Amino acid sequence: MARAETPTSTAVRPTDPRVLRQLRGARGPLAALLGSAVVSGLLVIAQAWVVTGLIVAAVDDEGARGWVGGSVGGWAVAVLVLLALRAATGALTDTAAARAAATVSADLRRRGGTALVRLRAHGAEIGSTGGAATLLGRGVAAAEPYLTRYLPALVLAGVVPALTIVAIATQDLLSALIVVLTLPLVPVFGALVGLATRDRASAQWRAMESLSGHFVDVVRGLPTLVGFRRARAQSPKIGALTDRYRVASLGTLRTAFASSAVLELVATLSVALVAVTVGVRLAGDGLDLSTALVVLLLAPEAYWPLRRVGAEFHASAEGAETFAAIGDLEDRAAAIAGPDHVGDRGHALVVDGVTVLRDGRSVPALDDVHAVIPARGLTALVGPSGCGKSTLLSVIAGLLEPTSGRIIRPDGEVALLPQRPVFLPGSVAANLRIADRDASDQQLWQVLERVALAERIRALPAGLDAPLGEDGADLSAGERARLALARVVLGDRPWVLLDEPTAHLDEVTSAVIADVVADLAHDRAVVVVAHRPELVERATTVIELPAPAADGSVAVPPSGAQATARPEPVREPEPVDHVDPRRALWGATILGGLASVCGVALTATAGWLIVQASTHPPVLTLLVAVVSVRAFGIGRPVLRYAERLWSHDAALRLLARRRVAMYDALVPLTPGALGRRRGDLLAGVVDDVDVVVDEEIRVRIPVRGYLITVVVAVGFAAWVLPAAAAVVAAGATVAPLLAYLLARTAAARAEREAIAARARVSEAGVALLDHEGLSS
Repeated sequence: MARAETPTSTAVRPTDPRVLRQLRGARGPLAALLGSAVVSGLLVIAQAWVVTGLIVAAVDDEGARGWVGGSVGGWAVAVLVLLALRAATGALTDTAAARAAATVSADLRRRGGTALVRLRAHGAEIGSTGGAATLLGRGVAAAEPYLTRYLPALVLAGVVPALTIVAIATQDLLSALIVVLTLPLVPVFGALVGLATRDRASAQWRAMESLSGHFVDVVRGLPTLVGFRRARAQSPKIGALTDRYRVASLGTLRTAFASSAVLELVATLSVALVAVTVGVRLAGDGLDLSTALVVLLLAPEAYWPLRRVGAEFHASAEGAETFAAIGDLEDRAAAIAGPDHVGDRGHALVVDGVTVLRDGRSVPALDDVHAVIPARGLTALVGPSGCGKSTLLSVIAGLLEPTSGRIIRPDGEVALLPQRPVFLPGSVAANLRIADRDASDQQLWQVLERVALAERIRALPAGLDAPLGEDGADLSAGERARLALARVVLGDRPWVLLDEPTAHLDEVTSAVIADVVADLAHDRAVVVVAHRPELVERATTVIELPAPAADGSVAVPPSGAQATARPEPVREPEPVDHVDPRRALWGATILGGLASVCGVALTATAGWLIVQASTHPPVLTLLVAVVSVRAFGIGRPVLRYAERLWSHDAALRLLARRRVAMYDALVPLTPGALGRRRGDLLAGVVDDVDVVVDEEIRVRIPVRGYLITVVVAVGFAAWVLPAAAAVVAAGATVAPLLAYLLARTAAARAEREAIAARARVSEAGVALLDHEGLSS
C-alpha cells in the first residue's frame, strides 16, 4: 500500500488531468498570466526595433548631432517607454502567478488534509505524522515554484518564440530558417534530461520525508531521551539524514543543471551562428545594418523562454511530486466511503497471520498472530509488557503495515485513542467537533456529561470556548483522558480502538472511563489494550499475546518511564563533513561572476561584430570577433553549471550543520523551557532552516557575482572610453540599489508573516494528523 507522504514517481505533465483539476480555482490569475505573456512577446519585438533605431541613430553622424531633441533623443525615449512597459508586464505576470500559487496551495492543503484524515479514519496506511505533515507544509510549498516560476516560463515559451520567428522572417529568411532548425533541439534535450530528473526527485522527497518523520519522533520522545542521557546521540542521526537529503538533492540538481547547461549551450551557439552569418553577409553588403541589428536582438529572445523552462524545470520537479501525491491521496480517499457513512457493524474483523518485524530487530514484535474480533462487544488485548499489544492496535488502525499477513476488516470508520491524547490548538468545542463538525453545543454538553466532565468545563471562564493549552496542558491527566473519550463518543464510529485508556489514572477516573467504554461496546466493536482489571473483567472477548522473545537488542524505555535525569555532557555539534561550506560558497561566487562576465562579453562582442562588419573591416578583425563569440558562448553555460552545482552543494552542507545545531540547542531546554509545539519545531528544522539555501544561492551569491561583473564591465569601459565608465557605473549601482530598497521595504513585513504562517501550517498539520483518527 502506498504511503501518504511518499509521492509517486510518475511525472506530472502540464496537461495532466490531476494538475488541471487543481488549477480550476485559479482561472482568473492564469488567464491574466496568458494575456501578459502575449503582451510581453509583442513588447520584445517592439523593443528590438526601437533599440536598433537608437543604435543606428547614434552611429549615424547626422543623428549624433541631433542628440538634444533629435532622432537619438526620440529613440531613447521610446526605449525607456518600452522598458517601463516590459517591467509593468513582468510585474503583472509575477502578481498573477503568485495569486494562482496562493489559491492552488490553499486548495491543495485543504484537499490533501481532508484525504489524509479520511484515510486514517478508515484505517488506511498514511505513514508517519512527520512525513504527512511535511507533505501539507513543505510539499505544498514546493508546488508553488511550479506555478510562480515554471508555469509562467511555460506560457512564455508557447508564445514568444513563435512571434519572434515571424518577426525575424519579415527581415531575413535565412536567419529565421536557422532559428527554426535549431530551436527544436532545446525542448528535445530538455525532455530527455527531464526524465532522469523526475526519478531523482522522488529520491529527494523520500530523503526529506525521512528527516521530517525522524525529527517529529525525536521531539516526541525528547523528555525521555534527555532523562536517559540519549538526546545528544540523535545529533549524528539528524546530520546523517540531512546529508542524505543533500546527496539526493544534488543527484536531482546535477541532472537538472546539466539539462539547463545543455539548453543554454545549444541556444547560445545557435544565436552565435545567427550573429556570425549575419556579420559575414553584412560585411559583403548582403544585409544592411538595421536589418542585422534587428535579427541579432530578436534571435536570443526566441531561445530565452525555452532556456528558462529548462532552467526552471528542477524547481518544478519536487512540486510535481506533490501534485501527484495529493492526487493519489484523493483517488485513494474517493474509493473509501464518505464521512457520513455509518459502516457495517455486522461483520467481524480478522487478523490473519500478522507479523511485524521492526528495523534493526531479529525477533518480530508480532509473530504470526491470528485472531477474530467481533463486530460488537468489548475485546481486550492483554499480555506482558512488550508483547506487541500497541503494535497490533496500530496494525488494525492502519497506521502500521505488517511485514506479512493481513487485516480483513469490514467497511467503516475507525476512532483511535492513543495513550497520550493529542489536542489541536483551539477551544474545547473545536477539539470535540473534530469528531463531528456539525455537532451542536447541546450535543457537546451531552457527551461531556457522559464522561463526567461537564461540570469541569462549565467551571472554565469561557466554557466550551475556553482555549486548551499545549496538548491540553490546562487539564489534568484524567480530564484529558475523559475529554479525548468524549470526542470518541461524539464520533459514533463503528470501530473504536483504545490504547490503555486508564493508564496512569486514579481509580475514580478509571471507573468512569471503564463504564463509558463498556457502554460503547453494546452496539459497536471496541478494542482496548488493557492492563487494569476494570477493563479486562468487562471484556466479552480477550486476546492474549505471548511474552516477547529477547533478541539482544537494546530496549528503548517507554515514554512514561522514570529515570534519574543526570546532565548529559555538553559537546559542540560535530560537522557533517570536513568541507568548509563558507569557503566553497566564495568559490561558487567567483564562478558565478565569471559566468555573468561571459554573458556580458558575449552580447558586447556580438554587437561589436555586427557594427564592425558594416564598416567592411579586415578579415582578421572579423575572425577575432567570431572566435570571441564562440568562446564566450561556450564559457557561460559551462561556468554557470559549475557555479550552480558548487553553490548548492555548499549551501546544503551548511544546512546540515545548522539543523544539527538547532536540535542541540533544543536539548538543554527540555522539558520545561521548550515551549514550542512539534509542528512549530518541524517548521524550524525542515522549513525555516531551508531559508539558508535561498539566502545563500538566491541572494548573496548573485549579489556578489553582480558586483564582480560590474567591476569588470566598468574597468573595461574605462579602458575603451573613460566617459562611458561613469555612465555604466552609475547605471549599474543606482538602479539596482533603488530596486533592492523598494523590494526590501515591501517584503520585510511579508517575510515575517510568511515565517509565522509556515510554523502555523506545520503545527496544524502535525496536530491534525496526530489526533485520534477521527474524520473531520
